Amino acid sequence: MIENKVLPFIKNNQIKCFYTLASFLMIYELCINKIIIDYVKYTEIDWSTYVQQVEVFLKGIYDYTKIEGDTGPCVYPAGHLYVFSLLYNMTENGLNILKAQYIFAAIYILLTFIVFSIYGESIKESDKQLKTITTSTKKTNNNNNSNNLFLKIPFYIIIFLCLSKRIHSIFALRMFNDCISMLLFYISLYLIIKGRWNLGCLFFSCSVSVKMNVLLYAPALLFLLLSTFGFWRTIPKLMICGFVQVLLATPFLLVNPQGYLLRAFEFSRQFLYKWTVNWRFLPEHLFLNKSWALFLLSIHLLFIILFFIKYIKKEGGILNILKRGSNNENSKLLSVNYILLIMFTINLIGVTFSRSLHYQFYLWYFHTLPFLLWSTNYNLFLKIGFMCITEYAWNTYPSTSTSSLMLFISNFILLFQLYLQPTITSLRDNNNSSNFKKQKAK
Repeated sequence: MIENKVLPFIKNNQIKCFYTLASFLMIYELCINKIIIDYVKYTEIDWSTYVQQVEVFLKGIYDYTKIEGDTGPCVYPAGHLYVFSLLYNMTENGLNILKAQYIFAAIYILLTFIVFSIYGESIKESDKQLKTITTSTKKTNNNNNSNNLFLKIPFYIIIFLCLSKRIHSIFALRMFNDCISMLLFYISLYLIIKGRWNLGCLFFSCSVSVKMNVLLYAPALLFLLLSTFGFWRTIPKLMICGFVQVLLATPFLLVNPQGYLLRAFEFSRQFLYKWTVNWRFLPEHLFLNKSWALFLLSIHLLFIILFFIKYIKKEGGILNILKRGSNNENSKLLSVNYILLIMFTINLIGVTFSRSLHYQFYLWYFHTLPFLLWSTNYNLFLKIGFMCITEYAWNTYPSTSTSSLMLFISNFILLFQLYLQPTITSLRDNNNSSNFKKQKAK
């Protein structure tokens, strides 16, 4: 009896259920972060190095080749130094670790709120599309909706965003710069799905300026910009990204431009085998081999091309995409779930074929996994199983051949499933290009 009343209520009130659940989960996160800080011992890894790098910078040394700490040189763009200079001053020259932990716990809470907001937009769109299709089907008695494929994202999906032991520790117990870069990225993504592309590009570039892993999203962002604005109107958006990088890097570029570019964007950096989470099942000599790195890069590019061919084919070809974008005046042209699917999938490709993943790199894609899993036709058992396998792999320290192989296989299978899925409708209003809303693009 109760079940007959509860289930229809949940089905017809996805948004109300989402806000209720999100509120409870935010309270849970406040409590769990407090407990972690109070009862789990802090582990020093990179914080002291960040502090030492900042101290060199604050002394007026702008030659990037001379900015170093105990664990090595500064291999992050200029934004990293600015952000941690602020944190340095907020934590009594980096000595007040407890205060720093609470700051990073606050960053975690803010990031979680932003991610919930992104998922909220996704769930709203899914719920609206489902009701529209259901109503249309009843009126026309036509069950053929193959031309309006969309994702069914349930409200309870956000529970999985709060269950990772590793993610909690990356913030409150480790205080990595990945926390800052991903916070800025998710702010950027939220602005983009709300149609604020200029601000979105600005925050995207700020995110890259803290840590360049966010560049894994860059091909997806470029594709979405071209799809929305066409070729010529995409250029100013890219100029925003470039301007931010130049502006932040100016003090260092004026002193030693080559040193800054080689250190801040060191693509040839050699990773240590002992820290790898994803390639432990390989022999060390192969892991360190440059040919292996080139092979991974080639596979990475190949998969990006394959997925873009799939997306472009659905839209009628690249010329049609550019023409539609050029004629479009609606900054909210593309659907929320289409934007998220492309951004998250292209990033997953980069993560799957990354030369090496360290434990804090889990943050690069953890919050995208529930969305990607619910974008496949996996049943609920397999989706939960995937999350468990992934969490197991990232919490196995040191990594083993088994844990790293399980991680790679699960990521690869997810990519394969995403490729096999039909491409969803790209337009937010499900209308053709002649029915665009005449809303001024921002």
